[in-house]
Amino acid sequence: MTLMIDTLITKWNSISPYQEGFLLVSEDHPLAFHIGYLGDSQKCFIVLNSGDTVRLPSSNAIKVENILLHDGTYGLRFLLNYPSLDELFIKLCWDLISVSKDSANPIDKIVDQFNKWIRLLKQVGNDLLSINSQKGLIGELLYLSDLIDIHDEVDALISWAGPEGCDQDFNLEDSWAEIKATIISGTSIQISSIQQLDREDEGILVVYFLDKTSSHGKNTISLDEAVSNVMAKIRNEKNKFIFTMKLARSGYQIKDAEKYTSTRFKLAGKELYMVNNKFPRLTKNNIAPSIVEAQYKIALPSIIEFKILED
Repeated sequence: MTLMIDTLITKWNSISPYQEGFLLVSEDHPLAFHIGYLGDSQKCFIVLNSGDTVRLPSSNAIKVENILLHDGTYGLRFLLNYPSLDELFIKLCWDLISVSKDSANPIDKIVDQFNKWIRLLKQVGNDLLSINSQKGLIGELLYLSDLIDIHDEVDALISWAGPEGCDQDFNLEDSWAEIKATIISGTSIQISSIQQLDREDEGILVVYFLDKTSSHGKNTISLDEAVSNVMAKIRNEKNKFIFTMKLARSGYQIKDAEKYTSTRFKLAGKELYMVNNKFPRLTKNNIAPSIVEAQYKIALPSIIEFKILED
């Protein structure tokens, strides 16, 4: 039976931050996991029998160490540096346990999954998401909301691949979509990597026009409202948890919802563009092999022929 997130939270709450010792939370997992506290009430998660060759990067938020135990074996130790990120840390631990349960190589799976989290963990601290990050996440949530209206909520949530570290924000069975948010007067959009639009199959570039505003009028939205709008469309409790996990990987914590209320954005509209083999973009096939990474901008007036007219 898979360990439930509520069970993990309950077990962690049953431990005093000031007592020594760790609690086993593995259940029927092939690996042994322990939770507890170190030093000054510092949350600690340990994966036993990880081997002495495993190395994982740390971040400001979470320190990762490969430690030699008293019995001569090695374990991976995850330490939470910021108590304010308690919710994120527990979700990370639960995620590492869950994704590795049925894997033929559970340690390799844990390493792979943690590396998907590290981009977020290197950015996260005690601060809220920046204005640009809020705009970008609002754009993704607006598109996700539309997908839930069209598809099954499970399919829509699975398709939201950006929080998993994928090159495109959404990967559907027969298409893909990359979401961009720019200022209302914006005439270009930033492409952050060669890989972002490098697909052989056709996809969609979705551009939302958003400006920060002090207004609470029509066509304005805050990040917490965008989150609430999607959450209201998700009926299944398990799917709601999947949604909160993806939000956490995007840098948004449910507990911070009220802190985002006062920051609002005016939504002036969106534009959709078909990305096909004629669309102007950088790909690994049209640049020199010696160029392995690049960022560039696309002028929106120059791609008007690819614009998709919505009904």
